[in-house]
Amino acid sequence: MDRRDYLAVGASVGAAAMSGCSSFFAAAETPKPSVPSDRLESGGWEQSGENSGTVLEESYGPVTLQAVQHTLQYQDVALQQTVADRTLGRMETALSVWFASRIDFSPNLDNLPAGVGQAQIVDQVQANARDQFEQQMENQGLTSIERTGTGSVDIDTGETAETVNLGAVYPFEGISFDISETESVEIPPTDIGISAILAVWHHGDYVLVSGGAYPEENFEQSIDSDLSEGISVTVDIDLGLEPEAYREEVRSLVAGVQ
Repeated sequence: MDRRDYLAVGASVGAAAMSGCSSFFAAAETPKPSVPSDRLESGGWEQSGENSGTVLEESYGPVTLQAVQHTLQYQDVALQQTVADRTLGRMETALSVWFASRIDFSPNLDNLPAGVGQAQIVDQVQANARDQFEQQMENQGLTSIERTGTGSVDIDTGETAETVNLGAVYPFEGISFDISETESVEIPPTDIGISAILAVWHHGDYVLVSGGAYPEENFEQSIDSDLSEGISVTVDIDLGLEPEAYREEVRSLVAGVQ
């Protein structure tokens, strides 16, 4: 089936000096986030997108804050192939997606002017990142995206990232299997629950954002169909999804970003 496949601060310096700093920053490309490549490869993940650009530009008196991001997006292609195989190619979608972003600041995030705190900036980062992440989820056909809570995750480099937990659904549209020229078995539409986390933390002189979405439940159905007075068939469908394993994998991928 085919469906639509988601942070300007600085020290108190002269306006001219700040202008020159911002111009240099804008001309430079923000480095990619460092991602746990071995974990991604062994888990069957493949890069599906990459983008960069200015995500925040705001004036605080004579100082203009600029934030530029570099984002890498991935899909669990191994899981996608497994689901396709188990549905005879009738269901082809990336039920698990993941991303990592590095956000650099000019001026440096550690040199904030009076009245502007890191927490304020990180809150802006989180709001922007959530919007982008939700768009990524929507592009994979996920709907009914909502915030379900908060939490934290320990990062491999020693920081603790605050997380926002999200819920969504993948609206499975159903499958029809032909039994004969005139008869078929219908697997009715249903929703597959999806969980997601979005983590934001301050690392060195930049901010990192990472998150992922994954199935929160397995999909199983048993369909009985009478093809004639003398023939009845039962079709069992089991995608073999492992929600707890996906949750731990996504959190491990987030923890490995730096």
